[in-house]
Amino acid sequence: MGELSAEALIRRERPAPKGGWRRALYTVTGGRLNPGESKIEQRRQELEASVGRAVLPEEHQSIVVLGADPGVGATTVALGLGSVLAAHRGDRIIAVDAEAEHPPVTGRLPLKWHAELPLQELIASPGSAVRFSDMNRFTAQTTGGLDVLASRPEDTAARPLGLEGFRRISDAVERHYPVQLVDAGSGLGQPAMPAVLARATRLVLVCAPSKEGAGRAATVLDEVRDLGFDELAAECTIVVDRAGGTPELEDLRRQLADRCAAALLLPEDPQLSAGRPVEPGGLRTPTALGLLELAVEITEGFGRARSEGAGGRPEGT
Repeated sequence: MGELSAEALIRRERPAPKGGWRRALYTVTGGRLNPGESKIEQRRQELEASVGRAVLPEEHQSIVVLGADPGVGATTVALGLGSVLAAHRGDRIIAVDAEAEHPPVTGRLPLKWHAELPLQELIASPGSAVRFSDMNRFTAQTTGGLDVLASRPEDTAARPLGLEGFRRISDAVERHYPVQLVDAGSGLGQPAMPAVLARATRLVLVCAPSKEGAGRAATVLDEVRDLGFDELAAECTIVVDRAGGTPELEDLRRQLADRCAAALLLPEDPQLSAGRPVEPGGLRTPTALGLLELAVEITEGFGRARSEGAGGRPEGT
């Protein structure tokens, strides 16, 4: 048996590159030349590992994604964050569509299967989802393993989603899922919003990449506090969506971070443009890293115990 040199041992310990010229060089040389992963890939792997190892508290986690204004990308961020969590955690993760006036979120996702039964049937008969197999009939699932509970405009045209409807949805979801992502649309004036915020454990607020967008996000945070949800506002993560890498936006990010737990820039990406499917595998690297950083921020918050009555007031008041 040949003697193992220090160089050979180092080469064996270094993992094979996953892609790019590094992977090509590794393949062509039969593994004899292994440049290892790039710093960006190493960063990606560190973020993925952090998301996966975060320990869930006993309390159900309801992560509400709210747009500071219409059209700022709240649905895209909710679906992207949910897809990242589903890809890197072993927990059951579900995305709940709480904005019935817009097209269903299932139209933005590559699906493995569609829901058999409409959301309104779950609201009308919450006891119909006592078992997980029953709940499965109301949910779709993406190819990446994210379950989705989607409403449709025709389902809620006569009866918009209100306080009691969202309570019944949440009761069913909390029975089967430790983590839910709620796409809450934009603005705080929606009928179900008091129940949405009262059950939230984390708030993600999405705003446009401008001074006006940042100002609107600050206003919405103040409105959340005025409604009595002080801790939710303090622990909020603000996402400046479709952001470019300019010094002005970085300055806005720092200003927003002074008002909440964290503020992040999510780069603009053609894959996330309005109406296109949200497929994490097709994202540009900076955008994929941005969603992972958001997921890390959220999952690290799992370790921070939420005090009793963090919302500040009961549902519906």
